[in-house]
Amino acid sequence: MEKQEKIIELLNELKKKQFTGFIRINFSQGGVTRIEKNEEILKKNKT
Repeated sequence: MEKQEKIIELLNELKKKQFTGFIRINFSQGGVTRIEKNEEILKKNKT
């Protein structure tokens, strides 16, 4: 349960920072084993 709360906290912080990319979460036997974050290096600004 603690790992799930940390994932939610991570997602909320990324949302605040306007994250552009994707998150991959790997599960094994019902538990989180690995989290990968991929983000665009060059972001286009909307004008």
